[in-house]
Amino acid sequence: MTNTTVFVGPSLRLADIDTLREHARANGAELDVRPPACRGDLVDLGDAGSPGTVLLLDGEFGQNLAVSIAEVRAVLETGMRLHGASSMGVLRAVECRTLGMTGSGWVYERYLSEEVDSDAEVALMFDPCTYEPVTIPLINIRWLIAEKVRAGEVSPHCGATALRLAAEVNFRDRRPSRLASVWRAHLGAEAGALEPDLADGNLDRWDRKRLDGIEALRAVTGA
Repeated sequence: MTNTTVFVGPSLRLADIDTLREHARANGAELDVRPPACRGDLVDLGDAGSPGTVLLLDGEFGQNLAVSIAEVRAVLETGMRLHGASSMGVLRAVECRTLGMTGSGWVYERYLSEEVDSDAEVALMFDPCTYEPVTIPLINIRWLIAEKVRAGEVSPHCGATALRLAAEVNFRDRRPSRLASVWRAHLGAEAGALEPDLADGNLDRWDRKRLDGIEALRAVTGA
């Protein structure tokens, strides 16, 4: 049985992980689920033996805590297969792609093309016990608005304004209710095309980091 280690927090829900673990087992893969990666976690994983494939989705942010490029380089030189998606995994995959780290997903492609270049786009607040997101990362809003414009549900001007307004709200405060209030105040009736997506039951449907994480985990486990 092959082994896949995934570092994950708010990018996936517990139900997602349970489902993907069962699918992985059905395909002869065992899923080792670990919390968001901190500095040294990848090196420790390599020192403990061959981890098979490693998927980095979430990681701690902060100068003294984040997985560093030097650490990624060191573990890749040992032959560890390292793939990134969703959040911290995207940032390191783009930075270390010439070293052998791979990446995937819509979020990855935005950073790779340099359409997005700020780490803050993937930042969010979450429940430290359950990892459930509390605020919405700007990259998710970017995807939602792009889809709305593509479908003709909002005009390009409205979409650009909605994205700018969302970007002006600090990631710590970017709760669904705050976004709805800001959009309603500045977009008027046009906000009606966006507000339904902010309802609790709809958030996961357009959580692009979640969707990318699911796709990446399915790909590396053959699920």
